Amino acid sequence: MCSVRAGRATAEAIPGARFVSYPGMGHDLPRALWPVLVDEIIAHLRRSPPNY
Repeated sequence: MCSVRAGRATAEAIPGARFVSYPGMGHDLPRALWPVLVDEIIAHLRRSPPNY
């Protein structure tokens, strides 16, 4: 984990990257956010080219 500022800077430095932040989220993965996080991961995979 890194600061929000560092996360934004990292995303800006990577072509096609997207920065996503969740208010109040710390160094854990709150159960209430699991569905949202899974949706973000699936969306990322769908944007990625196949690797075969």
